Amino acid sequence: MDREILESVGIDYAEAEERFSGSTELFEKFLEEMATMNVIASLQKALTDGDIINAFRVAHTLKGNFGNLSIKPLYEVVSPLVEALRSENVLEAQKLYIELEKEYVIVTEGIKKAMK
Repeated sequence: MDREILESVGIDYAEAEERFSGSTELFEKFLEEMATMNVIASLQKALTDGDIINAFRVAHTLKGNFGNLSIKPLYEVVSPLVEALRSENVLEAQKLYIELEKEYVIVTEGIKKAMK
């Protein structure tokens, strides 16, 4: 994968490389999976259905995944989204979801470009 492209969309490659104990193949495999599956779709469905408990669970999982993969832009948006859901502020969570969706497109497109 093209490290420069990944870094240009906000992925801290050096941090992730350290977190994955130098296993760039494993790190890049997880990035590829994240870019080819719509990992935020279940969050959107839970928010649309008004299922705050499930939305919180999904958002919290995404927060951990984005953090472990050092995807800073997504982590920085999903973190306050988790807190909005924790306090049951659905309106704020929906607003943050829109921002997350925009960032998600940018990041996943960058990952796909880096894979070529």
